[in-house]
Amino acid sequence: MPPVEEKITADGDNSTESSVGFAESTVDENRLDLEANDAEEPTRPTGEALQSDKMRNTKIGKLLLTMSLPAIFSMLVQALYNVVDSLFLTGISYTVDGYVGSNIGKDSFNAVSVVMPITMIVVALGIGIGVGANAYIARKLGEGNREKANKAAKTAVVMAIFAWVLMAALAFVVSKPFMRAYVTSENATDVDYVVEQGALYLAIYMAGSIGVIMDITLARILQATGNMKVPMITQLVGALTNIALDALFIVGFKMGVFGAILATVIGQWAAAGIDVAVFIFKKQDVSISLKGFRFEKKYFGRILRIGTPAFIMNAMSSVVTLIMYALLRKYGNGITVLSAYFKVQSFIFMPIFGLMQGAMPILSYNYGANQKKRFNDTFKLALYISLGVMVVGTLLFQICPDALMSIFESKPTADMTAEELIKLANDNKVLIQEGAYAFRAISIAFIPAAFSILIINMLQSINCPISSLLMSLSRQLIFLIPSAFLFEYLWQQSGIWFCYPVAEVLSVLVYLPFAIRDYRKQFAYKEKQYLEKKLGNN
Repeated sequence: MPPVEEKITADGDNSTESSVGFAESTVDENRLDLEANDAEEPTRPTGEALQSDKMRNTKIGKLLLTMSLPAIFSMLVQALYNVVDSLFLTGISYTVDGYVGSNIGKDSFNAVSVVMPITMIVVALGIGIGVGANAYIARKLGEGNREKANKAAKTAVVMAIFAWVLMAALAFVVSKPFMRAYVTSENATDVDYVVEQGALYLAIYMAGSIGVIMDITLARILQATGNMKVPMITQLVGALTNIALDALFIVGFKMGVFGAILATVIGQWAAAGIDVAVFIFKKQDVSISLKGFRFEKKYFGRILRIGTPAFIMNAMSSVVTLIMYALLRKYGNGITVLSAYFKVQSFIFMPIFGLMQGAMPILSYNYGANQKKRFNDTFKLALYISLGVMVVGTLLFQICPDALMSIFESKPTADMTAEELIKLANDNKVLIQEGAYAFRAISIAFIPAAFSILIINMLQSINCPISSLLMSLSRQLIFLIPSAFLFEYLWQQSGIWFCYPVAEVLSVLVYLPFAIRDYRKQFAYKEKQYLEKKLGNN
């Protein structure tokens, strides 16, 4: 399915997409030996209570609610920002110096939309590191090994810094060539404007990406300890800062796309700053202080191993979006419609990802603690809630897609002639018609997606990253892209949209049996560890 800011992973982890399946290797003897070697005596001081202990003792309904609501709320705020940000761009009613096109709102929106797949890769780096740290830390806390949890947290921070250095180094190298590959006279009224503005947006985003990468990483570390409130606050502050600065820079100072990227980066830095301050000024279950830190390959490897499937999954969303853009760029409204869909569907999917952020530490912790009943109860409740949300989303997209798409109408500028106003009105009408059709087609995928997302997260939480990855690759690539090419060949743009429901249904049908097998095998192994007293602080 369409991108998702959220993903969760495996060694006890936090990602939201991956796969299930043929991977006896995900639970083979070599990997089980790695986990066994990682299980040392717990290091928590006797009698010391940790915040994360609530994941062992609190009733599941209350626990999932308190763990998920902050994340769901922050995700909804993020979804609101995504739409409001687009409204500011499509609503530009002034002419930028040098602009020679006829639809500055659509061109500005597309300049930012085209670069979205690359910004998703930046986010994927943060998610991969954060998910790896989240899963490992939650599992170590569940086993009672606080020392290893601390070392993993510090290693994750160092990895986040290196990821930012890499992105900053590439910032001004890839931006303009990328834009020139995707912007054509069919999807832009002023090609040079869209290329220049999109390249500027992308370069600044990558160069300033320390904010988003560090925010994601630190938020996942906090979530692994059961602290969901601070990540909620940081997302809220980041999104609201972004929205306020959008209004100031785009509307007030008339800075256009440049104002949009400044608002985005400043909002990300504000969120990351709060995360850092929380660790500095308030004691947490784990520490990120780098004083006396010594890099240990073992923790880097654990985080990388768990987080890589989450990174690949999220990066794969980017690759898939690039392929979809390549198919759609020859259609005048193709990229615009798909980008608009991604914005609006976030109101449906973001709550699910917020729910997964709350459920993943609970699943990972109780897997680590060998609390199978609590694990099962959490999974069932999360599934019921996800299905409920997806049913509502499906009805919304089926009943009123025209109203949803109309959000992205371009606004007229003050100097437009009567003829230009008529053309703009006609262009908006066609955009809404094509968008409404796409929204109805793609939303058929919502209900099966609820099963896919939860199964993927469950597999990650029980230390099956490869299985999780395979399922993610299937729903996002193996089934999706061939279907898109086939349907585009048969029915042009109107057929492309049906590749999403086809991919979701096939993924669930193919991988569900393998998911059940992996679940049984992993819990059997965990039970064996406790019986042999390789683990235990219960």
